[in-house]
Amino acid sequence: MAKLIEIKPECNLWGLQVEMQPVLKHASSIWEEHGVEFVVTCANNGRHSPGSLHYYGYAVDLRTKTFSSKNRIAAAAAKLQKVLGPRYQVLVFTTHIHVEYQWILDQMDWIS
Repeated sequence: MAKLIEIKPECNLWGLQVEMQPVLKHASSIWEEHGVEFVVTCANNGRHSPGSLHYYGYAVDLRTKTFSSKNRIAAAAAKLQKVLGPRYQVLVFTTHIHVEYQWILDQMDWIS
């Protein structure tokens, strides 16, 4: 069973879209497999680039500083991408893993 999700004190999950629930569920389990603490560091709080999906509740940042190596971070990110599928984008940054739901793909399906 996955551990509870820890949320950085200044992180605000209010307004997080339902499509982000699988991210938290799967990431929590993957972090547990690696034996590291799972912490959501950013959702719709903080400063982001204009148009960032954080502002719309479609993105979260996940702490990586507790991983023992860059290879383990890359492995966790790759597994998360695989379980989430193509509607999600998992990006590794120096200080965190950014995960976003590509909601525009839903709109494209509706149009076609």
